[in-house]
Amino acid sequence: MMPITLPNGTGMRARHFTPMVVALALVGTALVAHTVGKWMSYTSQPSSWTQSRERVPVDIGDIRQAIPANMMRHSAERAAGGAVDTLHLAVLWPSLEGYTQTNARDFADTGDRSPVISLALRADTGALDTNERFTQVWMSLASADAFPGPEGLALLPLAGDGLAGTDFVAHRNDGGKLFAARCFTPRDQALAANCERTIRIGTGLLATYRFRQTHLADWRRMDAAIASLVASFAP
Repeated sequence: MMPITLPNGTGMRARHFTPMVVALALVGTALVAHTVGKWMSYTSQPSSWTQSRERVPVDIGDIRQAIPANMMRHSAERAAGGAVDTLHLAVLWPSLEGYTQTNARDFADTGDRSPVISLALRADTGALDTNERFTQVWMSLASADAFPGPEGLALLPLAGDGLAGTDFVAHRNDGGKLFAARCFTPRDQALAANCERTIRIGTGLLATYRFRQTHLADWRRMDAAIASLVASFAP
């Protein structure tokens, strides 16, 4: 019979073991939730939304806006109104509707074809928009030549280790007007593939909108639609 040497005791009492295991499990769950939430969902749970279309007065920097409550993602921003550095909204594409009981399922959709557009508004203080970042920064970070994308777009891969996924810029110069959106396709198929674009709005705001990659085919309509929506917030 092979002799067996038992490991030395840890000195931990049995009653301490279970709380430690639970604590470690909670930490692990929190890390996973944070990572998944970062790439997969940019909406709140339906219970945090309101159906009210009442306009909430909000100052973004020194720019007064009147925002339909059912487009505001955070209940704290709806309740407080007042001044904010960044205002967080969400609407559905292509209708640009806010939350209602009828479309609640669409707002809860976290899949690759989710119609939810996440929109962040902040004062334009001179930060680069996406077109400027593309021409001044990202073109020099390309890891290969661009390849064809949907509806005439070119997809320019960016340098990176590729372990988390594929980072690229979808772009097209259409009659002298540039469209560029930075996109990310996670390697983990449980996470959604998103694109993000920041544009200047004539009212003195920067609008950053994030959408699923499947909607890149609508790139010709997106800027005008977002700009029109933001213009409607003027009191």
